[in-house]
Amino acid sequence: MLMKQEQIVSYFFLGFFLFVLYQIILIFSPFFAAISWAAILAFAFYPVYVKLQDIPRVHPLVAAFLAAILVILIVVIPAAFTIVSLMQESVELYSRVSSYISAGSPERLLEQIRQTMKSEWAEQFWPLWSPVQRDVSDLVLRAARGIGNTAAVQLAYFTKNLFLWILNLFLIAFLLFFFFRDGKTMYQFVYQMIPMAKKNKNILSDKINETFSAVIRGQFLTSIIQGTLAGFTFWMLGLPLPFLFGFLTFLTSMIPLTGAATVWVPFDIYLFVTHQSVKAVILLIIGTFAISLSDNLLKPLLIGEKTKLPAFLLFLGILGSMKLYGFTGIFLGPVLLSLFFALAKIFREEYQAES
Repeated sequence: MLMKQEQIVSYFFLGFFLFVLYQIILIFSPFFAAISWAAILAFAFYPVYVKLQDIPRVHPLVAAFLAAILVILIVVIPAAFTIVSLMQESVELYSRVSSYISAGSPERLLEQIRQTMKSEWAEQFWPLWSPVQRDVSDLVLRAARGIGNTAAVQLAYFTKNLFLWILNLFLIAFLLFFFFRDGKTMYQFVYQMIPMAKKNKNILSDKINETFSAVIRGQFLTSIIQGTLAGFTFWMLGLPLPFLFGFLTFLTSMIPLTGAATVWVPFDIYLFVTHQSVKAVILLIIGTFAISLSDNLLKPLLIGEKTKLPAFLLFLGILGSMKLYGFTGIFLGPVLLSLFFALAKIFREEYQAES
């Protein structure tokens, strides 16, 4: 009878605790994006906070404040400026593509390609393009319209909710300070609350730390460098929409096999076909030896063998989590995948071994 009463009390406590936890999640859900970004940035720059804290006569509060200011200056403000520029250039993309197609430029481009392809082998396959030529133009126009409309809606939303955006920026700055100052205490609180053996908690903690380190200091930083190089190269060569194509390079750099070349190679082909040979050669050199090669040089240097997730699985995980959680999915997807494999390993060792 006493055992049954203890079980009822335990079940009641667990149910009540989960109910309260669910309510807290609902309360903080409107601030999910700001909290996520503040936590990610605090994790990425925590070593900087530790270095500042180690300076003689620097109080931990001052170190946390300086670290938060540093992150705001070099990440938050430039990111806000980049987002606005991306929206504007996305709207401009639709306008450019629409004018390009309505002016009959695709047909002229195809004729230039046909003149460039002198061989009889190329000529005999050329008629196959004619039936799909209009479909391709329509597809490009629809894609550009989709990007342009989405950007226009987001730009209007940004303008309409400017106060909300500014509030989120202040919230990120506010949370950064507390994540730096109290990050270790928060970690210990969550660590103690996990109802698992210490050995298993350490496995999960190490896996989360390794994955975040790999994604932030490896994949994310490498993609930012590749996107920045591409955007600067487009701007230097006077090519259109450097912010947009830099951002597309940032995204495509996560694609296995092709990577950043998904953006700059088609553009380079276009430059060669339209007889802009100097720009084409410069883009080919920078694209090959700077934009694409930086991926092979930086990732092993920054992350080594910290993540052993298959490239295709990592890519699909990032895409799927971005659809669910927005841009923060870049970080949450790999972490959730790593946690799944870590939990699967614990399950095999702890439970299947006993059966």
